[in-house]
Amino acid sequence: MHLHETPLVDASETGLTSTPIQQAMALAREHGPIFRRRFHERESVLVSSYALVDELSDETRFTKAVGPALEHVRDITADGLFTAYNDEPNWAKAHDILLPAFALGSMRTYHPTMLRVCRRLVASWDAALARGTSVDVSADMTRMTLDTIGLAGFGYDFESFRRPEPHPFVQALVRALAHSQAALSRTPGGDYAAEDRAFAADAAFLAEVVDEVIGARKAAAGEEAGASPDDLLGLMLDAPHPADGRPLDEANIRNQVITFLIAGHETTSGTLSFALHHLLKNPAALRLAQAEVDALWGDEPDPDPSFEDIGGLRYVRQVLNETLRLWPTAAAFERAARHDTVIGGNFPVRAGQRLTVLTPMLHRDLVWGDNVEEFDPDRFAPDAEAARPANAYKPFGTGERACIGRQFALHEATMLLALLIHRYRFLGRPGHTLTVKETLTLKPEGFTLTLAARTGEDRARVRGAARGGSPAGAPAGEPPGTELPARAIPGSALTVLHGSDFGTCRGYAEDLAGFCGSLGFRTTVAPLDAYAGGPPADVPVVIVAASYNGRPTDDAAAFFSWLADAEAGAADGLRYCVLGVGDRNWAATYQHVPTEIDRRLAELGGTRLLDRAEADASGDLAGAVARFTAGLRRTLLEAYGDPESAGVPDSASAAPEYSYDVTEVTGAPGTALAARHGVLPMTVAEARDLVDPSHPLGRPKRFVRLALPTGVTYRTADHLAVLPVNDPALVERAAKAFGVDPDALLDVRAHRPGRATLPLDRPVTAHELLSRHLELQAPVGPEQVARLAGLNPCPPERAALHALAADTAADPVCLIELVERNPALQGLLGWPLLLDLLPPIRPRHYSVSSSPTADPRHADLMVSLLSGPSRAGTGTFTGVGSAYLHRVRPGDEVYARVLPCREAFRVEHDARTPLIMIGAGTGLAPFRATIADRHALVRRGTLLAPALCYFGCDHPDVDYLHRTELEEADRSGAVSMRPAFSKSPELGGPFVQDRVTTEGAEVWRLLEAGARVYVCGDGRRMAPGVRGAFRGIYERFAGGGSGGSGGDEAGRWLDGLVGDGRYVEDVYAGG
Repeated sequence: MHLHETPLVDASETGLTSTPIQQAMALAREHGPIFRRRFHERESVLVSSYALVDELSDETRFTKAVGPALEHVRDITADGLFTAYNDEPNWAKAHDILLPAFALGSMRTYHPTMLRVCRRLVASWDAALARGTSVDVSADMTRMTLDTIGLAGFGYDFESFRRPEPHPFVQALVRALAHSQAALSRTPGGDYAAEDRAFAADAAFLAEVVDEVIGARKAAAGEEAGASPDDLLGLMLDAPHPADGRPLDEANIRNQVITFLIAGHETTSGTLSFALHHLLKNPAALRLAQAEVDALWGDEPDPDPSFEDIGGLRYVRQVLNETLRLWPTAAAFERAARHDTVIGGNFPVRAGQRLTVLTPMLHRDLVWGDNVEEFDPDRFAPDAEAARPANAYKPFGTGERACIGRQFALHEATMLLALLIHRYRFLGRPGHTLTVKETLTLKPEGFTLTLAARTGEDRARVRGAARGGSPAGAPAGEPPGTELPARAIPGSALTVLHGSDFGTCRGYAEDLAGFCGSLGFRTTVAPLDAYAGGPPADVPVVIVAASYNGRPTDDAAAFFSWLADAEAGAADGLRYCVLGVGDRNWAATYQHVPTEIDRRLAELGGTRLLDRAEADASGDLAGAVARFTAGLRRTLLEAYGDPESAGVPDSASAAPEYSYDVTEVTGAPGTALAARHGVLPMTVAEARDLVDPSHPLGRPKRFVRLALPTGVTYRTADHLAVLPVNDPALVERAAKAFGVDPDALLDVRAHRPGRATLPLDRPVTAHELLSRHLELQAPVGPEQVARLAGLNPCPPERAALHALAADTAADPVCLIELVERNPALQGLLGWPLLLDLLPPIRPRHYSVSSSPTADPRHADLMVSLLSGPSRAGTGTFTGVGSAYLHRVRPGDEVYARVLPCREAFRVEHDARTPLIMIGAGTGLAPFRATIADRHALVRRGTLLAPALCYFGCDHPDVDYLHRTELEEADRSGAVSMRPAFSKSPELGGPFVQDRVTTEGAEVWRLLEAGARVYVCGDGRRMAPGVRGAFRGIYERFAGGGSGGSGGDEAGRWLDGLVGDGRYVEDVYAGG
């Protein structure tokens, strides 16, 4: 083994600065993770990398050392807990006696005192708000934390907020700590007698104050019967040590009190001050923290937080943890080798040699990622913590000599920070930058805030911005003192059930099963109908379901029937959760079936693992599924996790910063689109305009005929799922905006399951990726906007992005538009981030407008071009799928697959059941196919019941689609066409619902004869209008008009038709 000397930096000539920690950080950046610093006769070894600190944390090889800085503090605290040598008997004795005072149960005892002092600070800040003056953050935090440790620890009130200046104890303490730090930089032979005399006077005053604290307690104990309270001082005065039966001696009690008065307030006040600075500079994190406390305390500006409240403030705790990562207020600790050893494989360490761990640089090691200077509380989200090695985070030291009061400090800090961000808006001083002051501990210098009161409207706005989930999209951390297992108990099983017509829910179910399998569960995936007698009660069950026109999908119908008829107790013992997938644009009841499944299973005795989640295809679909997955992971591992795996990094618990690794490679790309989407190549046999595009009323509509591959069949009213290709102009625009080379060859690999629709493990050009694999016009969600704000180096743009992220009423904007608006982002979005922000492209569904009876080898489509002003306010928005099908020409290949329509939408042709079809625009598509079937039957002499087709369009000479063909069917008796022309109204009005109303008597006769009604097309205006027309017909003809049955009865009648399958909609609220 080849051993190396560590680099040496001689500071004897330049001297040590007044900020030695920051000076050492700069040297570490220059000289690496281990170096020696010599200052005259004293030499120190400074260590800062995770790999080396991991070794130094091994208690069998290293132990605590009292370094030069603490040696000077010993002049004040002697053998107190933090400055005692390892072999001093009072360390172990005091540790054993005082440990119960810092147990979790004791925190509950201190809670009311902490709250009382927090309210002192709030009252002081309220007074400053009323005066319109700023507050000195560090000074007030020092007042608060000193009063807290004085009252909670020793029953002594320093009454700091009644003093215009800091308490004399604080002034003397600050001077004493500054002296201890300055002593480190003394040059040999200097005259420091005056400084030493001042220090001695301060040390004497500190001892005097502590003697007063102890004397007050003894006097109170003498006046009242019974022992002292079980606080720190009470334990020191009265509690016997288990070994010798004696309490601490008076000299050591003094040393311990001074120790806790220093450590119990100086470091905590700095942490709170840094936290407020970082929240001021990071509005997105502040809003998430506000959302958490606002959700807990509502609009009450002066809440009364319980002990449990503080333990549940997970994101606020993450804020404090991240604050301590960047600026651990006790910024270094010393280790000494127990015996000769080697660290890092080649750096020798002698027995007894001391090494200084430079904690801020440890917390900036690459194990934390490549953005270590950024403030990101999500580093302490559960998944991120589980993926990070334990010894990477050391704000409280390490081993048995680590800070005994960490829970005390964190409970106090969490409570105050939560109260402040709930109550105030913070306004910083323009141009203020962080200056870190060092007096053995760290704190911001000159940090002031101007305050404004938060309002109920502000809290409501923040809660709205955090809709649908907890801060950061997932619960922001585990409760203090808990550690999530990494894997399930061996042998654990889980079932994932889906209700899916078009494959989306089945795909998510398979993804979730794969994810749960990576956690150690043995998984089963099946349609809901596979459990038509009820879901299994012996394993957790995850249900992914959609609605189709408010009814269950075909593979969930039998399960839904069981659910409706099951008796109480049928789901006893079941533990389940439901993810509902849908699209708010579908006019039929959004999330109806998932909601009903969730409600009924609970009603029948089941227990929810998670609250029902909603994934909206027109919103942040990927984000909603990701949040559900994160919550599911947490819940499953809490309930079924193997305790022995807690803290063990696991492939499922690891949470890389991005979803993908991307490298440029050489070699021919293979798309494999067919395999990934289940689509097949279909050749365009014919493509033409259905309307005259030169006519003023000619809104583009296109006819596309596709030749079906051998073996592919379809039935009337089925759909085609078409995989679109992005417009070349849009692809070029995206490449320019994102700053990517379209010709670059990429190799994409996923870190997480569920991304198989991308070209994983297959080389692909950037142009191909942008053209065929990514949704370039998908709206960017608020969490993604906040993420981009954090990346933006331009302050005005960053502020605008943060405002957009918080604006719940903002118009949707796609990533391209967002980058074009904020040009500072151009070139900053690498491929891993782009693939996180841009969802995989999805197939578009179109009703087949042809009849297999007439031509089984071809499928026809009629496609309206979706086009209009962009909701982002600039340019034109064009639908991806419709634009693609308007571009294809005969001979082109289109990737598509046949999807069966719901059985309820299939039409039975007989002589008994009349048929009423109602559509508008290209909503005519399935009815053209149905009419073709009827036309063929009529020509063969089949007797059919009457059929009406109400069809809405603009003008008879412009967009009466397939007019010749349909009028021929009308003449044959196969159908009676009832067009409604919005630009040339006749026969009752401009829209189909108007003509239905005008011909209400005929419609009613057919309904009385058992007619079935089918509605297809626009769900925003047409479908509601048609429903209104049918309710009106009922009121007119069912027993006395409006004076008889009434509107409510008409609604119930229409609901009955829907329930019986006699009124079926296939509508979409597009646009």
